[in-house]
Amino acid sequence: MQVHQYTEGLWRWSVGSRTCAYIEHGDVMIVVDPLLPPKGDDLARFRRAIARDVDRLGGPVHLVMTRNGHPRDCDALVAMTGGIVWHPGMGEAPAGLLSLPVAESAVALWSPVHRALVVPDASMADGGMGMSPTAVIVTGAGGSAST
Repeated sequence: MQVHQYTEGLWRWSVGSRTCAYIEHGDVMIVVDPLLPPKGDDLARFRRAIARDVDRLGGPVHLVMTRNGHPRDCDALVAMTGGIVWHPGMGEAPAGLLSLPVAESAVALWSPVHRALVVPDASMADGGMGMSPTAVIVTGAGGSAST
């Protein structure tokens, strides 16, 4: 598992060729396109970090998908955090995120708190979709990130 912190409350991690995002909006934890690391030390550290942040923030946890029908490890994170799942087609994005439709059943997510853009496909990362982001996180296969 590879982990990168952009700033306080904005992280990404990769498991294999897929990437996930962690965003804090005040006391709210948002995990975008969540994946658990494989069993072992990385999973144990991940579980401790998530539990610590749930306790520290004290607010709700939102598990947010950029593509409908691709739940990744949402069920495991719901069990771990009691989080609420959101995916495209469920109305307005939670916790102050803005969802931008980019394909059928897929959205990009804008975090105004961090000026960060989370996109499901690398082709959407170039130019930050005109948003002038400080960070772009690509969660699809082969995704990378820029600052």
